[in-house]
Amino acid sequence: MKSYLRALSFLTVIPLPHVQFGSDGKELSTSASCFPLAGATLGLVLAVLALALMPLFPAAPVVIIALILSFLLTRGLHFDGLADTADGLIGTTSREKAFKAMEDSAIGVMGAAALFFVYLLKFTVLVELKNSYFLPAALFFMPLAGRWAIVYSGAWFAPARNRGLGDLFLRELRWPVLLKASSGALILIGLFSWWQPGLLLPILGGCLLALAVAHLLAFYASRRLGGLNGDILGAASEIGEMFFLTGFYLGLTQIL
Repeated sequence: MKSYLRALSFLTVIPLPHVQFGSDGKELSTSASCFPLAGATLGLVLAVLALALMPLFPAAPVVIIALILSFLLTRGLHFDGLADTADGLIGTTSREKAFKAMEDSAIGVMGAAALFFVYLLKFTVLVELKNSYFLPAALFFMPLAGRWAIVYSGAWFAPARNRGLGDLFLRELRWPVLLKASSGALILIGLFSWWQPGLLLPILGGCLLALAVAHLLAFYASRRLGGLNGDILGAASEIGEMFFLTGFYLGLTQIL
């Protein structure tokens, strides 16, 4: 329970004043075992919102409101990481320039373009899921897949530098944490698929695609920077969500 509350406190704006983190990053890394569960909690809020709004509005306004709420509930934490990662990895050529661009509080052209294209694709795919339960299901598992991608990509690679919260988190992130996080995610997928067996292929396919692409991003970043940092993990979450939706949609086309 402590790990879940720490994960929820770190990943969302839900007020949990009694949850504390040490300065060595161990508590945060341990809480990563519950990142997918915390993502599913956020997804549950988005799914319930969609179910409440769908009888009142067309799909587009429902999706926009859900994405806005997701941004507000997470403080735009991974939104910022995506922009900084694009500025650093796409907008520069050297390692030091990449770090400098990622540390700059201003968003560059590459960062703005990455945010636009990623959220445009998210919006487009979600709008296409007009079925009464396809859209809430996608909104429920989208944050789970993104947070799972953080733990998965982070467990494979070392931190780029010995500084910052992201580096502390990565230093303490171990394989047992990934196994626990993956077990929790798979249990949730299994329970939902027992209720809606027809969605097992889209959900599982979307999650696997999210993890694969997040791994490729982390591998490329590690080759460029010598490791990962918090911005790369944030980008892995956002890109993981985007590719989960892509895989989810493609999976649906195979069963419909």
